[in-house]
Amino acid sequence: MKLFPVLLISFGVGFLLYNLQIISFTPWSILWPVLIIWFAGDQLVKIKRRQRGAADSWDIVLWLIVLTVGVYMLLPIIGIPMPSIPWKIVWPLGLVLLGLLVLFPGRSSVVKVHFNPGGRKHTGDFKSSFVGDFNRGPGNWVLDDTEIRQGVGSVKLDLTQAIIPDREVFIDVVGYVGDASIYLPPGLAFKAECSLGLGEITVLDQNESGGPRHVTQQSADYETATQKVNIRVHWKIGEISIRQIR
Repeated sequence: MKLFPVLLISFGVGFLLYNLQIISFTPWSILWPVLIIWFAGDQLVKIKRRQRGAADSWDIVLWLIVLTVGVYMLLPIIGIPMPSIPWKIVWPLGLVLLGLLVLFPGRSSVVKVHFNPGGRKHTGDFKSSFVGDFNRGPGNWVLDDTEIRQGVGSVKLDLTQAIIPDREVFIDVVGYVGDASIYLPPGLAFKAECSLGLGEITVLDQNESGGPRHVTQQSADYETATQKVNIRVHWKIGEISIRQIR
């Protein structure tokens, strides 16, 4: 069976059901967790076919974790509530697992993700995560230059009540698989440059889907504004959304 026509039919049916308000999610919103599940399942099948026994035990553990993360991200999107993951416990355990995988390299194949920082140096906040979620706001918080590196998961920045300094503030977000959402207060001057390998980009009223996609937008008063944010979001697979409260 040819994959491409099957994907076209599946996406067409999905968007039809969404437009008829039968389902509350679009095919793009479930694409990236489905890809995680598919990739992890494919790796587990390959391990089973090799039939190498205990030598693949670390690989099995790693891909089962990735599969679980994909399922955890998918179920809330399709309307099945899930309990929150205690990331304060999960990420240290993830570090322990990765350390063991590196310590015994003959027993595992670790997937490495490399990010391009974009050539801009920040003196403010820097956050990096392989798997998980990063949320800042709503509520009062002081915005500074921010650089976020995300492997698999979501990034949410809510600037609607943030304290914004009287200067140009830089926000760089780079991710591999997941979604990034940034909410801006009304009247804040901004410049946005977003690129995506596959998925959907929404910057205010401009929407692009498919892949690859690149969207740039700038406020009319950006050059003369005192308070302004310079946003760059680069994602491999998933969804990027920048919205301004009006």
